[in-house]
Amino acid sequence: MIQALHQGALERALADPQAESTILALFEAYGPYDAWSAHRNVEYTYHLQVYGGREETQAVARQVHRLDLGPGDRSFAQDLEGPAPQIVRVAGGLIDVVRAGARVTDPAQLEFPREFMRIARWSFLLPWNLIDAESRLEFRGERTPPAAGRVPSDPCDVVRLTFDPKNAARKDDWHDLYVSRVNHLIDRIHSYRGVDRSYSLSLWSDHKTFGGVRIATHREAHASDVTGMIGPLEAVIEYSEVRFDAPFGDELWSGMTTANEESPSTAVPDATGRLEPPDSAAPAAGDTR
Repeated sequence: MIQALHQGALERALADPQAESTILALFEAYGPYDAWSAHRNVEYTYHLQVYGGREETQAVARQVHRLDLGPGDRSFAQDLEGPAPQIVRVAGGLIDVVRAGARVTDPAQLEFPREFMRIARWSFLLPWNLIDAESRLEFRGERTPPAAGRVPSDPCDVVRLTFDPKNAARKDDWHDLYVSRVNHLIDRIHSYRGVDRSYSLSLWSDHKTFGGVRIATHREAHASDVTGMIGPLEAVIEYSEVRFDAPFGDELWSGMTTANEESPSTAVPDATGRLEPPDSAAPAAGDTR
């Protein structure tokens, strides 16, 4: 997806000239695109703290993630701690999960790690994955969002990301990207999920440069409402030790045979990285199971 960006895709997604101007400035601030497209993969440490709207941390996960930036949507995650460490490999419709040294074969137990990795991949690849065949970007005007701390917020250009209405799973979803007019970086993302009619807000900060590419290394997920209010803290995600063009390749996904082709298509997940187990019997989100 990343390396498939071309003029035709740009024109499809950016039919709105004002959205095009904002997104091109966004790419320049984060890259530029040429810097990103020169990389073949990325490896980083992923630290997730789940609060679930409470004051104390409810679950914690620390993992190494490896993403292939070519076609195939290949992702890898390995727990760095915990009583039953897990390795998850996803490649398109294939998934392989090894937990505490034993391969997981129950389809019900494979669904949650597959969705978790979908969210983790999509979140990290922003903003570079804004351009694909099903994305639509529309300029929504200039807004100055409420301050997330003591420092006043920058005035922002707001671009709404929606998806091809033919995809029933995400036809009602949208993500409003608040792009600072000062530095052209993402300040926050206000999201709506049609499946449960819920709103969320992701606050981006601590941008750092790795391999010529800027990454928001600290992201807070908050509950929200239609106004974009900053509600209770749901989760904190931190990225560290980011390394592009790490020494791994196709061998990381060799031998995969378990398909999920019959699984229902789901919406592009919240940029916040919010995800809950499918039922009370499933392991906690901090274990990414």
